[in-house]
Amino acid sequence: MDVSETDLPGVGKRFEVALEEGGVAVVVIHNSGRRELFYRETPDADSEELLDLTDEESRVVGSILEGAYFQPVRTKSPETTLGEGVILEWYTLDSDDPIVGKTLAETDIRERTGTTIVAIERGEECIASPEADFRLEAGDVAVAVGSRENQTEFEALLE
Repeated sequence: MDVSETDLPGVGKRFEVALEEGGVAVVVIHNSGRRELFYRETPDADSEELLDLTDEESRVVGSILEGAYFQPVRTKSPETTLGEGVILEWYTLDSDDPIVGKTLAETDIRERTGTTIVAIERGEECIASPEADFRLEAGDVAVAVGSRENQTEFEALLE
């Protein structure tokens, strides 16, 4: 990621960061410690001020953005706890997953992992309680229920 830095004589420094979405984040750090955050939709557009923070506020917001307060953990699937040790998880199937192209009976998921596939989301359609002859496709979202250990086994099956 490119960061450009510009001296602002008598003011401080300006930093610009090109964002993945195509916009530009601009941070002006004043010699007084004040920080201003601007956003430009395109490199040649006018900047819109988003925040004007004191030095202390900037440090708190910066540490939050840096992950000092919370470090997110990216998982392959979202999960919901249903009760004592029972977890419901959603797994998006990739074309290289070994169960893609097979029926639920052929995958033997329940016996191999302990998880039960309770639904399949395919596009706008949701198939509740799919039958054993249901064939899995890339892009399907398998909704699985089981313990944390069962879910870990299912994730290992997908690798």
